[in-house]
Amino acid sequence: MDCSVEGKVAFADGYAYHFATMDAALAFAECVKGGGNPGACATQHGSTSKVQLEDVEAQEEAERRQDDSPGVMP
Repeated sequence: MDCSVEGKVAFADGYAYHFATMDAALAFAECVKGGGNPGACATQHGSTSKVQLEDVEAQEEAERRQDDSPGVMP
């Protein structure tokens, strides 16, 4: 399974898994790459949160649209 790590965040199975330490994130990635279930590996290595990537993308897009919209002038 594809899994990547950026600092304390690991990406697998369409989710971003957050960890307290970089070592925990790397251990999670090794667990997943070794064929482990991402949910079980996240629990095993102390994931502090899990966010679905589509939700993050939608939220960022909404914020961009809000920033791009012209303000109302009095």
